[in-house]
Amino acid sequence: MVSLTPGQKASISPEAADFLAKVKHLPLANYISSFVTMPGQVPKIRQGMAEKMEPGEAALIEKHNLKTTDIAIAGVPVILIEPPAIKPEKQNKILLNLYGGAFIMGSARDRCALTMAVELGVRVYSVDYAKSPEAKYPKARDQVLAVYTELIKRGPPGGSPISPSDIFCMGSSSGGQLIVSMLLLAKRKGLPMPTGGLYLCTPAMDLTGAGDSMVSNSDRDIMPVSLLMGMVSQNYPAPGLDLKDPLYSPIYADYDSSFPPTVITTGTRDFALSHGVRFYWKLREAGVKVELLIGEGMWHGFNWDPLIPESIQTRAAVVKFLEAGL
Repeated sequence: MVSLTPGQKASISPEAADFLAKVKHLPLANYISSFVTMPGQVPKIRQGMAEKMEPGEAALIEKHNLKTTDIAIAGVPVILIEPPAIKPEKQNKILLNLYGGAFIMGSARDRCALTMAVELGVRVYSVDYAKSPEAKYPKARDQVLAVYTELIKRGPPGGSPISPSDIFCMGSSSGGQLIVSMLLLAKRKGLPMPTGGLYLCTPAMDLTGAGDSMVSNSDRDIMPVSLLMGMVSQNYPAPGLDLKDPLYSPIYADYDSSFPPTVITTGTRDFALSHGVRFYWKLREAGVKVELLIGEGMWHGFNWDPLIPESIQTRAAVVKFLEAGL
């Protein structure tokens, strides 16, 4: 389980402390991770995550009167999430969302997409990409590229082409890898970048397992690193793939100032803290407008929580960053 000293509790909100106090790690996780994350175990993992997340997602949809519609773009399943009201200056703006879940689980109507539909106040196109192990890399990334290409060239069903300047992008955890990999490939193909801005929530940028926080936060985050790495390594990469391929681990790619303005959120307990810090410096040195928001005592994916004060504060700062370009 996650433990907190009095000093650690003193620096975070009571709500965050209560959340962490309820977290229980799988016993002997570091010893059994290779077994419990093998492909045959994935259906059970998915079911458990869905049962845990679906009530909260449904509650957010009802609370904020959100409209969700299943559509297809370029043959790829997408969920359109619409807030009840959109300000005139945001009528043409959209958010392209890639949810997290170690590439093997998760929902296109994840809480991050739902809360941002309300707080940013735009239509969200959340891609329900193919999951692993059924779909190995780069299947999901290529689906995301197909959706992005369709949106800027032909538009959504019944609509018109969307200007790249009107597109915000968001990726959470593994979704961060997917969205950045897609943008790198899009640039190679000569497609324009979505200059509205990019929001990376506790992103997974280095799938080799490198990074100080991968060790220092292994038992401090809400899930042991060995389990998360097992989910990815045993299910996502195609055989023989170089894990440092810059499209697979975007931390190793080259960037320039044409990359979208980017805001990165992470926390001091996040196993992927090193990913966010390293990617921040990578973009900063390339001349990209970038901001790094680190939550004190926060964990992987903390930004998804609709009620924890630190999560609300972080999302408000993200919205301010994205709206600065309007």
